[in-house]
Amino acid sequence: MKNKLRIFAKKKRINFNLGLKAKEILKNKIHICLNEIFLTNKNIQTASLYFPINNEISPFDFINYLQKKNVTLSLPLIDKKKKSLIFKKWVPTDQLTQGPLGTMQPSKTQISILPQILVVPMLSFDRGLFRLGYGGGYYDKSIYILKKHFQKQKKFFITIGLAYSIQEEKKIPREKHDMKLDYIITENEVLSNVN
Repeated sequence: MKNKLRIFAKKKRINFNLGLKAKEILKNKIHICLNEIFLTNKNIQTASLYFPINNEISPFDFINYLQKKNVTLSLPLIDKKKKSLIFKKWVPTDQLTQGPLGTMQPSKTQISILPQILVVPMLSFDRGLFRLGYGGGYYDKSIYILKKHFQKQKKFFITIGLAYSIQEEKKIPREKHDMKLDYIITENEVLSNVN
């Protein structure tokens, strides 16, 4: 069921583009979401973005905002053995290399970071704030690990998914390991799981 949905979602997303006005609206929605997060959480020190592939929405509208807040940025590095992600410190001028799944990633020698804000790509999503990824489970496992870590530390941690509104599905098939996101931002709205 999920594999069929993945094929359909990839086809639907690959040729979709936002116009200039929709891109500006999306950027504003990202900033509104971040304003809300930073209003109640002053001690956010780290965040992770992703390098967009296959027509994913670019998360780079987060960069200026987070740099102004002195947040250390990172990008994920795929750990195929552990089937999870390692987050490596990154600045936009850093040289990236191609990772095992076609993603661009920082050098393994960069400092590892535990991101308090995790920005997540997706193939599709539903209103329950569940996402459909590429099927490796890397993000789900990493979200689970980071959630546990920051709960123990009594520190803030939040997940933000980025998607086009056309990527919405009525219901994403769920498995036990699937992690719910805290926010999903599209050009049309901000869905939130946060009280």
